Amino acid sequence: MNCKYAFLLSLVFCHLGASAMTLEEFLSEVRKRNKDFQALGTSQEVAEDRREAGDIGLSPVLTIAGGYLSDEKQPQTIGTKVVSHQYSVGIAKEFSSGTQVSLSGNVQQIQISDIPQGSPSYLSNYALGSLGISLSQSLWKNAFGAGTRLRQKRQASAAELEKQTYNLQQRQILIDAETAYWNYLYQQDELQMRRESLERAKRIETWLRRRYRDGINDKADYLNAQALTASRDLLLTTARDHALAAEQSIRVLLELDPKEKPPVLDSDFKKPRDLRVLVGADLKGVSSGRVVRLDAYLASLEARTKSIGAQEVADALKPDLVLQAAYNTNSNIQNTTTQALNKINDLDIPTTQVGLKFTYVFDTDAKISQGDVSRKEALAAQLKSERKMIESESSWSELQRRYGEMLKQIEMADRISQVQSARAREQAIKLSRGRAVTSDVIISEEDASTSLLTLNRLHVEARKMEAQSRLFVRLSE
Repeated sequence: MNCKYAFLLSLVFCHLGASAMTLEEFLSEVRKRNKDFQALGTSQEVAEDRREAGDIGLSPVLTIAGGYLSDEKQPQTIGTKVVSHQYSVGIAKEFSSGTQVSLSGNVQQIQISDIPQGSPSYLSNYALGSLGISLSQSLWKNAFGAGTRLRQKRQASAAELEKQTYNLQQRQILIDAETAYWNYLYQQDELQMRRESLERAKRIETWLRRRYRDGINDKADYLNAQALTASRDLLLTTARDHALAAEQSIRVLLELDPKEKPPVLDSDFKKPRDLRVLVGADLKGVSSGRVVRLDAYLASLEARTKSIGAQEVADALKPDLVLQAAYNTNSNIQNTTTQALNKINDLDIPTTQVGLKFTYVFDTDAKISQGDVSRKEALAAQLKSERKMIESESSWSELQRRYGEMLKQIEMADRISQVQSARAREQAIKLSRGRAVTSDVIISEEDASTSLLTLNRLHVEARKMEAQSRLFVRLSE
């Protein structure tokens, strides 16, 4: 019984594996298998990580230090040799408000050799300890974190620009994949049509061969039929080559092993799609808004990044007024480091410091040029963005116009194909009754085959044109 169930399950899985793959399923496989697509996805994650890493300066920093000092240089203020063991631990943190705070603790053991007579004996070997807190706050350049917010805003804009650049490349891969998908379906359809066309030509040739042998038709009619068969055989060989090339494109996109069979693809390439629906919602999920080409959106992101960068440079060139304050406890002189450590938080003899520091970079040519560079780069990027937006609007309207014209051509080609197919059928019936000229039958066969291929080719070109909508995004106003 178990073997029976296993056999049935294997049949089910085989059936699922051989099921036809729709366009969306095929594109999903491209996303999973194509290493270029995956690499671009990883690069987008890197861009986001790089933005997060921009705040590394706001991370707390722990410092632990220990040291030994032996000083015998002369003249010494007290004694002939000073030996010191120093230990310190500290933590510093900069906040997004621009406030810098640090906490530190220090303990040191000092030994002095040959202290002068009359000096206190404890100076020969004593320990000191202190615990301190210090802070600084920019009141001008980075007042209450204005500079930090500018930096974060610029880095966020730069990260979005980088991610959308990779997104554009991913979309191009999907466009190439969709183009290969429709090409494959068209080539398979053409291959089948060429086979059927060759079979019809062989039937005509066989029929005319028999009539020629019976003396009913001229040899010229029979030769015309032979030429038709040979030409359609050549067209079938060409179609088979094109179908293999289309299959190879599918294999490359999916990175299939040479031994793997290509997937079975099946979609109606004759069914039109709405360009606006294909564009979809904007990057935030809003389904209404202005449709722009993605490279124009990238240009606008670059312009915004450059503009914020210019503001950041202007802020960095400002004069600065920094408020600085520090408070330290002192253990006073102790006999051992343990005693100094126990007295490190003694508030009886503190050290307090408050001050203001003003800095100003003189208006040299270098300073002026640095500001001009950022402003001019921002202006150039803005002008480029405006130009790209004009091109984007033209490109979108032109795509819609050309798509509308393509649908009209498909409608006319469909009518022509129907007429040509009906004509070919009627000519074949007349020929079977001996009431048609062979050349007319051959010409009608050729016209019907050509018109049907033209119709299918237009359908595929329309699908490829729809795929170009992936280059556009919707922006909410």
